[in-house]
Amino acid sequence: MAQIIERGNDGFYHPKSEDDLIALIQHARDNKLKVRVRGSGHSSANASIYTGDFESPSQSNPNIDIYMDQMCGVTFDEANMLATVEAGCHIGHDLEDIAGVSTAHNSFMSRLQAKGWALPITGGIARQTIGGFLAMGSSGGSLTYSLLDALQHIRVVDGTGTVQEFNRDDNNLDDPFWAVGVSMGLLGIVTSVTFKCIETYNIKGQETTSRDDKCPVDCFGDGSSGRPSAAQFFKDTPYGRMMWWPQRGIEKIIVWEAERIPAEANFKPKPYQEFAPILGSTKPAQIAASLLFRLYGFINPPGPQGILQNIAAAVLKPLFPLIVNSFLASGMKGPQKFQDYWCDGVPMDDRIDYTLIPVKFSELWIPVDRTKEVFNKIRDHFRTHDITQVGTFTVEVYATPANNFWLSPAYQRDVIKYDMFWFAKNPGDPERDFYPQFWQLLDEFDYRPHWGKFLPGDVARLSSSYPRWDDFMALRDTMDPDQIFVTDYWRRHLGIEA
Repeated sequence: MAQIIERGNDGFYHPKSEDDLIALIQHARDNKLKVRVRGSGHSSANASIYTGDFESPSQSNPNIDIYMDQMCGVTFDEANMLATVEAGCHIGHDLEDIAGVSTAHNSFMSRLQAKGWALPITGGIARQTIGGFLAMGSSGGSLTYSLLDALQHIRVVDGTGTVQEFNRDDNNLDDPFWAVGVSMGLLGIVTSVTFKCIETYNIKGQETTSRDDKCPVDCFGDGSSGRPSAAQFFKDTPYGRMMWWPQRGIEKIIVWEAERIPAEANFKPKPYQEFAPILGSTKPAQIAASLLFRLYGFINPPGPQGILQNIAAAVLKPLFPLIVNSFLASGMKGPQKFQDYWCDGVPMDDRIDYTLIPVKFSELWIPVDRTKEVFNKIRDHFRTHDITQVGTFTVEVYATPANNFWLSPAYQRDVIKYDMFWFAKNPGDPERDFYPQFWQLLDEFDYRPHWGKFLPGDVARLSSSYPRWDDFMALRDTMDPDQIFVTDYWRRHLGIEA
């Protein structure tokens, strides 16, 4: 057996090649160890990322946690406009890259832009690695464009240490390609993928902030002339996203929308500002928002726990809508117009400092034809509960088009995604104290949860949501017969038997 590489001082193995990965997998099989790969660490539950439930692995951990910062290459097929990227390459600049390798210039997007190429869409955040973004079925905000539609080829080292390659065949939906594309890392370690690229483009758009009953989108009704329903808005808008504050006394919706415009030599970007700049910087507003969420953290679910907390809550709760409304006031004055290069503008949240505003998520993907019902259900829930139950953060709403990847939450249906935010510095356990209310509230709408965010624990319900579930699990048995990629977390959530 080939000798395995040494573990780094950070607790991770840093392979430089597929041969390194093969040796690690063979070592894991021989010693009954687990293997997982960390991308950017963006997933909400640590246990979904690592071989154990910890912030970061250590030298004392016998299992194999991998960081692919040494596998970041990109090659180009000029004739066919194909880009092959190794799975450790970050889509954009990851400012929190633990290896310090990611830069603004070596990201996948930057390298494409330098060639005059582009991807059809990115996520709202682009710090993820290619492998991590695809593994969890992530996507951007559009019913028009899909990154998965551009995915052409996947190369994997499976659980037996065998290199396998999978090519897109839209005429054969039984091909394993459609399983490997969204696999949570359970079929093998993706080493590279190939995308069909397009010519570079720019975007222009606007953001409006308004009371929910005055929103330019009729989120709670069927729409009217000049005011589309929410479902119609997402169908008609090339790139769109809403940030909704449904709490009593706030009840505001921020609508971000954009479209493509041709790339021009003399183009002058006017970047989108998610926070109002002060002296040319959004940092002061982000610091203020962080302090606000920290101040109100103790009255998030499970709510005040003692006499002093109850007294403080009685004082602070009435002030919360006043403070948030003051933050939103600048947006109420009129639309914010923006234009930018695709690689800077489509990932609209990349300018947020996530050390100041760390966020956890549970995101539910629901068929687009249920949009009005879902909006009303969430609004009514917030109207009848205060912030000690429903929390002090926003609900993000955006869309994803249907695809044929077996375990994609958008498998063969267009969806609207509802993402309940949780400020990560809050006390309490969001998986226990916060998200169950929404999992129960929206259960009637046949949601599928985002794999990289907090998951409900009902295996039977989850498995019944995916017509190709059994096919995926059968392939998993074949590609990882020793279950080296199956940790306790995934065993519990997917019902995989030992």
